[in-house]
Amino acid sequence: MSADLGPSRRRVLTAAGAAVLASALSSCTSEPAPPPPIDPDDALRDAAVEREQSLLQAYDAVLLAVPELTARLLPLRDQHLEHLSAVRPPVATPLPSASASASPPVASVPEVPAVPLAPTTAEALAGLAAAERTAASAHALAALRAADRPLAGLLASLSASEASHPVALS
Repeated sequence: MSADLGPSRRRVLTAAGAAVLASALSSCTSEPAPPPPIDPDDALRDAAVEREQSLLQAYDAVLLAVPELTARLLPLRDQHLEHLSAVRPPVATPLPSASASASPPVASVPEVPAVPLAPTTAEALAGLAAAERTAASAHALAALRAADRPLAGLLASLSASEASHPVALS
C-alpha cells in the first residue's frame, strides 16, 4: 500500500538544483544593466557654470588692472558669485563615467569673451559690458533649450541679470 504523498525528496532536490543552475546560467548570459540616462540639461548647467566663472575671471582681471573701479565692480562681481552658487549642480551628483562621454552633443553656445587688460577705465568697462552681453545671450539661448523648467527659469533669470549689467557699467 503505497500512498502517493507527493513528490519524493529526491525529485524536490533535483528540481531545486536544476532551478539554481538555470538561474545562475541565465544571469551569466543576460545583457548588463544599461547605464542611467544622461540628463541633457547637465551640459547646459555646466556651460552656465563656465560662463559665470569666465565672468568672474574677467572682473578679477579688470579689478587688478584698474583698482579704482573696485567700489563700482564689486557688487556686480558678487552677483556672479551668487549666480555661480545657484547654477552649480549639487555636490552629491556623481561624476559621469567614461561611457557617459558618448552623450549627444549640445549645440554650441557662445563663450564669454576674455576681457583684455585694458589700459583705460573706459576700455575695461566696455570689455566687461561686451562679456556681460555675450553671457546674457548665451544664458537666454540655454534657457530655451532646457527641458527642466526650474533650470530654464534660472537660466532666464541669469540672462536678465547679465543683460542689466552693461547699464551699470556704462
